[in-house]
Amino acid sequence: MLNSSMADFRVTLFNDLAKNTNLNVQCQAAGVDPSQHSILFLHDFTWNVNPSTVLSCDMSWGWGNVNGHFDIFDAKRDSTRCSRNFCAWRVKQDGLYLFIEAHKRLELQFTWPH
Repeated sequence: MLNSSMADFRVTLFNDLAKNTNLNVQCQAAGVDPSQHSILFLHDFTWNVNPSTVLSCDMSWGWGNVNGHFDIFDAKRDSTRCSRNFCAWRVKQDGLYLFIEAHKRLELQFTWPH
C-alpha cells in the first residue's frame, strides 16, 4: 500500500449526469494544468496531485445552467477516505459522490447550488 503522506494521489471525475450531457470542468491547484475539460457522459478525467495540494474545480452542465465550485481533493480531508491514493468521484444530477473506502460505497458529498 502506498504511503499517503509521500505519494501522489489520483483524483478522477466520472460523468454520470445524463445521456448527451457533458460535464465542463476547470480545476486549479499547484502543479496542475489549469486547462478546461469537457467530460463526455460515461467518461472520466484524472488528475495526479501532490498530497499537499488542494484541487478546486469549477463545474457546469446543462448548457451552463447548473454550476458549482468544489474542493475535490484536500489531503487533510481525503487521505483516509480514498483507497490506495485514489479518489473516485461520480458526478450525478443531484451532486458529487465520492467512493469512501471504509464504507465500500459511493456517498453524496456535495450538492449543486440552487
